Amino acid sequence: MAAGFQVLTVTQLCRYVKSLLEEQRQLGDVLVKGEVTNLAYRQSSGHLYFSIRDEGGLIRCVMFSRYVQSLPELPEEGALVLVRGAATLYERDGAFQLITYDIQPLGQGRGRRDLDALKRRLGEEGLFQGEHKRPLPRFPDAIGVITSPEGAALQDILHTFRRRGYSGRLILYPCAVQGAGAPASILRALEQLEGEGLCQAVIIARGGGSSEDLAAFNDEALAYGAYNCPVPVVSAVGHEIDYTILDLVADVRAAPPTAAAELLSPDREALRQRVLGLQRSLSFRAREQIERRRTRLSQDLRLLASRSPGERVKRNRQKLVFLVRLLKDAQRGKLRELEGRALHLLRQLELLNPAAVMRKGYSVTLAEGRTLATVEGLRPGQELRTLLADGEVISTVCSFSRNEEKDGTEGNH
Repeated sequence: MAAGFQVLTVTQLCRYVKSLLEEQRQLGDVLVKGEVTNLAYRQSSGHLYFSIRDEGGLIRCVMFSRYVQSLPELPEEGALVLVRGAATLYERDGAFQLITYDIQPLGQGRGRRDLDALKRRLGEEGLFQGEHKRPLPRFPDAIGVITSPEGAALQDILHTFRRRGYSGRLILYPCAVQGAGAPASILRALEQLEGEGLCQAVIIARGGGSSEDLAAFNDEALAYGAYNCPVPVVSAVGHEIDYTILDLVADVRAAPPTAAAELLSPDREALRQRVLGLQRSLSFRAREQIERRRTRLSQDLRLLASRSPGERVKRNRQKLVFLVRLLKDAQRGKLRELEGRALHLLRQLELLNPAAVMRKGYSVTLAEGRTLATVEGLRPGQELRTLLADGEVISTVCSFSRNEEKDGTEGNH
């Protein structure tokens, strides 16, 4: 080191440059025209951070909350504005910036107009249409990753794939993701992937950044390259609030890059749980089917048995035994009825039997073979036979008499 040079610290140099800027009266209150980019409103503090740019340069700006409150409305990304403020240096970053007091809208910036025009044209050509978007493979064997090998996006993607237990191949196609040569670099990587034909899907990734940092992904040639890619393209550029033309053309947008890795790598534990669930469901259904078939088989066997000749003979034999029992019961009943009737008739005959009457002390007298009921026709000396219960008596008529009639007449012989 040459003698006589004063050694400054970084802080000393930053403060010196800041003082030089602030000493320039013409820089204490300037009007600068440019296009708004990198717009960020911090709700917690109320401060507004943005940049203004043109074709040749970019200036960082900060507008503190007391000035933001006086704005009728916040500027939009890509708006052409007239900014009033004071030039200074932000010591912590060593960055030149404007402390902004006022913002006047002038219309839409050229960069925003060009980007909107490109979006309209590509949209009219159908590059954004949903029917052209392809589903992602469920279990890809190889996935291409197009990104910067030094970027944090690559590490995030690799970490997510490892965490989820992805067992396929990850093939890195390195490229630049920022700067004027980035679109061509990304396209070359995409063409290399297509030429090798090893991958079933591709992730084009970059971490977050300003709109200038993400400008490479608004390139027209890159949009056509992604649209014509033979495998599904996942755009993993920036954060959720960042939107590029590549996001619109890609088959799937996944921001941040870790989301792309999650989409293409099924969670091993979730898959295991799903397989276990399917196994339980299959086992339950199998048992249910077996039980249903067993019940049906039992019913069919019972039906078959009921219709077999042997079973029919058995049923007919049982029916015959039952009918024989009924017949025997009917015969016994009929016999009892006939026996009772015969006994009744016998009793009636017994009542009509003359011998029974004789046993009670009555007798029957016969004369010349006829039964005597009256004394009419009897004559003395006539022989009579008197039948008794245990024999007969032979007698001769000595005399007879007739009972008196009701009129009182009598006759004696």
